[in-house]
Amino acid sequence: MRKVVIFNKRTNRFFGDVDLTLLNAQIEEMEGEGHEIISVTANTDLFGNLVSFTLLIELSVT
Repeated sequence: MRKVVIFNKRTNRFFGDVDLTLLNAQIEEMEGEGHEIISVTANTDLFGNLVSFTLLIELSVT
């Protein structure tokens, strides 16, 4: 089964960048659980600012 996840955690509440350290940690955690990351796509606003990432994850079926 595949699942779409939107990651938009920021380093600061309003004006911070997307927290890439936390994103990488969560990707490692998911891969450790046996899930496969199919795709990671950056999402931007109207002005081209990075606002989030969309992940396509294939869930491991046991």
